Amino acid sequence: MENVQLIINNLDKSTLPLFVFMGNVVFLLVTAILLHRMTQKLRREYSQVKTMRDDLKAFSIAAIGMGKKVLQLEHQQRRAVENIQTEKTVSYAEPVNQSYDDAAYMARQGKNIESIMQQCGLSHSEAELIFLMNRLDKAG
Repeated sequence: MENVQLIINNLDKSTLPLFVFMGNVVFLLVTAILLHRMTQKLRREYSQVKTMRDDLKAFSIAAIGMGKKVLQLEHQQRRAVENIQTEKTVSYAEPVNQSYDDAAYMARQGKNIESIMQQCGLSHSEAELIFLMNRLDKAG
């Protein structure tokens, strides 16, 4: 304590403002460094939020496409039931889920959305949903 008192007593009026100024400069530098780090962290988190938002948008669009496909299949089923009731025969050349199974296989093999759409006859929304689901399965 006495050492501190001696140092303060030995300071003259011209050196005290210099020490105060240096202290302020150090404080501002530390504050600037912390602000820079927080800004970088905020940018990384914003990028993650943007990626999640884009994925959610893709899932929503794909869900709408799947809903349309379900409505289409229900309509086909209704027509098939009506045809059976009127003793007409209906035959389907391809099982309904085959194109989805093929698309899932292709997505696991690393094929892109466009090639899945072309080879399986799916809409962009359907192909994107299957692609994203298999990407999440692979990541998990």
